[in-house]
Amino acid sequence: MKRIFVYSLLAAAAALVVACCGKGDLSVNNGALAKQIRQADRALLQAEEQRDLNGAMALIAPRAVFQPPGFAPIVGREAIKRFYEQQWFKLPYREISGKADTIVVAASGDLGYFDGRSYMVLEIAGEQIRSEGKYLGVWQRIEGQWKLAAISWTANEAAR
Repeated sequence: MKRIFVYSLLAAAAALVVACCGKGDLSVNNGALAKQIRQADRALLQAEEQRDLNGAMALIAPRAVFQPPGFAPIVGREAIKRFYEQQWFKLPYREISGKADTIVVAASGDLGYFDGRSYMVLEIAGEQIRSEGKYLGVWQRIEGQWKLAAISWTANEAAR
């Protein structure tokens, strides 16, 4: 069942690319919507940096999919909450920063995807180590609020 949902989400992302690049009705203000997605992305990164579980979860869609490096896909809010509690918030990071480089909003105005660059400063054995990476995500507008529907990320090189 989870695998079917992941494949469905990938198909939706492919449809989003076609919809965003087509010559359909662009009557929605995609610039304003892209700005909203950028703000939601920053809010999520800030919540993660502060290890604010409630703040992070408020920005996650009900059937969201996380694809962190070294893990099978993590599907659904409860599984993502456990991932935050048991894995992510236990990492010895001191800082997380990211910036969505490109944001594309579907002509429908209810889906958008972005790619970005990120870095994390980890403190390991008293030494601060900077790990740079990239991420690709899909945001979905649900009842007027942008929620992260899918994200995949990786480091550019393995952290020491």
